[in-house]
Amino acid sequence: MPRPLIQERRLPPQAPSPEEEERLKALYRLRLLDREPNPEYDAIVQLAADFCEVPLALLSLVDRDRLWFKAKVGFPGIIQTVRKGSFCATAIQQEGLLVIEDALEDPRFRNNPRVQSEPYLRFYAGTALRSTEGYAVGVLCVMDHIPRHLGMLQLRALEQLGRQLETHFRLRLQLREAQERNAELEQARTRLHGLNENLQVEIQERHRVERDLRAQGELLHNILTHIPHSVFWKDRDGVFLGCNDAFARQMGRESPQELVGTKDSDFSFPSEQVQAFRRADLEVLNTGRPLLAFEEPFRLQEGQDRWLLTSKVPLRDPEGNPWAVLGIFADITEQRRQGEQLHEALRQVELYASRLELLVHEARARTRRLMEASLDAVFVLDHVGCVLEANPVARTLLGRENSQLVGLPFESLALEPERLSLRRSLGDLLTRGTMRLEDQGLRSATGSRIAVQLMGSIQDVGDNRRLLIIAHDLTERRRLEQQSIQNDRLAAMGVLAAGIAHEINNPTAYVLSNLDFLRGWWDDLEQHLESQPALPPPLQEGLAEGRQLLADCIDGCSRINDIVRGMRHLSHQGHSEELSVLDVHATLDSVLHISQGELKHTARLQKDYAPELPLILGNEGRLGQVFLNLIVNAVHAMQPGTPRENTLRVCTQAEGSKVRIDISDTGHGIPHEALPHIFDPFFTTKPAGVGTGLGLSISHAIVQKMGGEMQVRSQVGQGTTFSLLLPAHKEP
Repeated sequence: MPRPLIQERRLPPQAPSPEEEERLKALYRLRLLDREPNPEYDAIVQLAADFCEVPLALLSLVDRDRLWFKAKVGFPGIIQTVRKGSFCATAIQQEGLLVIEDALEDPRFRNNPRVQSEPYLRFYAGTALRSTEGYAVGVLCVMDHIPRHLGMLQLRALEQLGRQLETHFRLRLQLREAQERNAELEQARTRLHGLNENLQVEIQERHRVERDLRAQGELLHNILTHIPHSVFWKDRDGVFLGCNDAFARQMGRESPQELVGTKDSDFSFPSEQVQAFRRADLEVLNTGRPLLAFEEPFRLQEGQDRWLLTSKVPLRDPEGNPWAVLGIFADITEQRRQGEQLHEALRQVELYASRLELLVHEARARTRRLMEASLDAVFVLDHVGCVLEANPVARTLLGRENSQLVGLPFESLALEPERLSLRRSLGDLLTRGTMRLEDQGLRSATGSRIAVQLMGSIQDVGDNRRLLIIAHDLTERRRLEQQSIQNDRLAAMGVLAAGIAHEINNPTAYVLSNLDFLRGWWDDLEQHLESQPALPPPLQEGLAEGRQLLADCIDGCSRINDIVRGMRHLSHQGHSEELSVLDVHATLDSVLHISQGELKHTARLQKDYAPELPLILGNEGRLGQVFLNLIVNAVHAMQPGTPRENTLRVCTQAEGSKVRIDISDTGHGIPHEALPHIFDPFFTTKPAGVGTGLGLSISHAIVQKMGGEMQVRSQVGQGTTFSLLLPAHKEP
């Protein structure tokens, strides 16, 4: 926006006078405050500058606070300036020309910024331009930078040019008003043309509506004539105004005209039925709401009872008030009879369906109980082989929750190498209806293989096909097979050990008997020699050494006898399952004697036996088997060849009504994640090929069978403690 000629300090605006407001309205009505160029105004301003021989001329429009330059000579780039203090603001306030030949000599403008600074005006002559109402809206003025004197001809010419501009203003306003009137007339003509067209369209639409009404009237007449239902309409007094042929026939009349003007009471209806008809009519007329599809009896005095399905709706006048009632009814006597028969049949079907549903529910509940009580794992699959349901045995077998199994493809439960065979078997199940897999591996939550026997069948539940898979855990059978083999092996070794013990026991008895005889003879010899003179020193030393050798032989044979007795004890075959009163310490000592050979090269033995330990009721052979298995496992858990660094500790104590036996080692310990499975069949922490993984499982079963329990505590790198809690024997 071009900058003004002079920047002045703005003062708070003052309220304009009423005359100033009218002047501004006159200015705005002329619609001159725009920036559109006007060659005619430019030519008149240029003519004023040329005629007065000045370099500056303006057609200035005086707004509320600004001067707008509509046309100008000089003042390049400037289109407006402030009104306050301007020459033009003074020019519009007086009649005739405002002529200032030398502004420095005029006390009104001597100190004016436009005189003292840019544009340094010294000469000014201007005439006010007035609107049709006589208000001064602008100024035509000429200016110069030097003092100047205009002749009368020049001043008169300036005034005439001003009047020419006023005439141009009026003509321009009249032209615009004429254009606006023409535009309004054109709009009115267009609207009138549109109204004519709309009127034509409305007339055509009215003709179309009349045709449609006639067509609808004919259609309604045809409907009323041929509809199988009875239709009638009455006024507020219950007088029939019309009906169709079906209603007339229903009422025993030849044509609908015979019913017009009659009432329900004019026919042979029972009085209570006439009152019911009237109550329904008045309810529709008084409430203005229809009564739809209600059943009512219909009986003429000479006829039989019929049932009608009736609907009644109000007919309204142009103001929307109900003035008549329209009724339509259909004879539903036969449908009602059929409906009653259908209802009875439906009741029988529902009764049968409820019984069938009860049977299905009971069958499902029975199936559910069978699944829950089954000792085998049961899986229910959908038609694509995904798990829908698994019984508790299945969840326990795999170590997973039901939410972890539902939705999984059943084949994903198998180990990767065995999935192909399971997938093929499931395909055979869908085509043949049955399947059987003798040894299929499933993957537990820990990733271990669970050997199962799979049997499958198809169950159709409504439109859905279900696959029923039963998985029989082979782990127990394998354990029993391995335990049987182990038992047979132990029995064979027991027989062999008993035979060896018997064969060793006989010659050992001879040797011990002879050694006892020889020790007695040796004692007699020493007593005899003591009464003799002094013996040579070599002979005395030989006698002492011989006595020691004899004692060592007797001690060695005694140890052989103890080992043989322990072997015979562990291999005892008669009545192996019978329980007897046992001394735990004696059984422990017997087992420790047998394992001494392996123990002495690995660890130091530390026994901490409780004094006066109660006796227990158990099987001596089985208990010795448990002790031997725990002691051998403890020895294997420690580093061989370092007996000073390792300790095998055997402790006994009484705890209430139980006897506690702790067997501890200082070996490598058992990992924490393996402890929950330590008593599982075939589970072992030993390297592959070492042990069967049945020792602890069999020992645990033996202890439980004797009414006790077995516990384990272990810490990796520090050792393991197995604790046996056996019930103490109570004297009868």
